[in-house]
Amino acid sequence: QIPVIALVGYTNAGKSTLLNSLAGSDVLAEDKLFATLDPTTRRVTLPSGREVLMTDTVGFIHKLPTMLVAAFRATLEEILEAHLVLHVLDITHPKAAEQAATVRAVLTELGAEGYPVLTVLNKIDRLGVDIQPAELASEFGLQTDAVPVSALTGAGLDLLLERIETTLAHVERLTEIRVLVPFQETSLVALFHERGQVEEVAYRHDGVLLRGMLPAYLLPRFAPFLQAGMTRTRVPRHSP
Repeated sequence: QIPVIALVGYTNAGKSTLLNSLAGSDVLAEDKLFATLDPTTRRVTLPSGREVLMTDTVGFIHKLPTMLVAAFRATLEEILEAHLVLHVLDITHPKAAEQAATVRAVLTELGAEGYPVLTVLNKIDRLGVDIQPAELASEFGLQTDAVPVSALTGAGLDLLLERIETTLAHVERLTEIRVLVPFQETSLVALFHERGQVEEVAYRHDGVLLRGMLPAYLLPRFAPFLQAGMTRTRVPRHSP
């Protein structure tokens, strides 16, 4: 299975430009509200030669009009199917810290809390100073392993691809879990069969009991229904 990576961030943070640079595509990259109305997906090749699917989602805006909230959130729900989320932040924006906090809050509201997120500090070409990633990340209340890049000039993109690859290797580790999924959450049963390795299924009066190996990036989806702790992990092998 080809991993899916979702790009999230505010309008004009440079998500489309970043996707263009990584994939060599011509995704619309305009400086206007909702330039990316529909998710756009491109293939991106990692340093090892492995391919991933990278999806550009609709950009956040400040004080989203009420009539657009439902459509906006529906568009972002595809994040829940992603292996990894790239949070693209314009570090030159005067409200960058506030925007970063808003993105984190919305991800939590969508049920994506605990999902693997790699933060991309974009537009470093506008800073004109030596970049200290840890200091920049700390300034915006982000994890210190955030990756500084310039989607426009290409600076830092090689490092970003390396970080994506190492992060995927971690989140794709298989973890043994045992969950009791309520009947109203049958889509999760299908997801377990599709993405995991089911070793036991039992139908009970209160739901479906599943035991098997599941990729680490999906654990947050199943956490509310966990019946037993993780017992072992296994690293999947990939073909270049």
